[in-house]
Amino acid sequence: MFLNLFKGLELSAKRNLIFSCVLRITKKMKIKTIFVVVAILTTLQMLPLAISLLSADFKAMLLADIFGENPSADTVKFFGNFAMVVGTLVIGLIFLLIGSMSFKDEATLRRLSFLYSIVWGFSCIPDLISFITNDGMAAPLPVVIMGVVSFGLLLYGSKKGTA
Repeated sequence: MFLNLFKGLELSAKRNLIFSCVLRITKKMKIKTIFVVVAILTTLQMLPLAISLLSADFKAMLLADIFGENPSADTVKFFGNFAMVVGTLVIGLIFLLIGSMSFKDEATLRRLSFLYSIVWGFSCIPDLISFITNDGMAAPLPVVIMGVVSFGLLLYGSKKGTA
């Protein structure tokens, strides 16, 4: 049914119609909504690490993907420590996002969105580079996409977001 709207339109008219619809949607994007979406995406990104802390089988599966079937005891210990450190840092960042929603001033929210975009951008760069270079150490594609989308939303919020 949606495709019937485009029948008879030229390609440039179709592009303009789609672009104007996207602009209408994004013009009303509130920074606080962006913070909620980024917090949810970041929570989803961290689920594998959180599950690996609770389930030895899941941790073994993640370790086998990167280090082979029989990782050393030091590797398992290092991975557990890594999961704990990264997990607690990300939980702290999520709470910062949620706490930032108490601000009312648009300029302050935009500045915070820009600062958060820097943090999220630098946190998604290693996964993105690993995925592009295919070095075997990259996070799964959905995790990489969620990181880039979070970065993009925060950067968008710093430029065009509303209070």
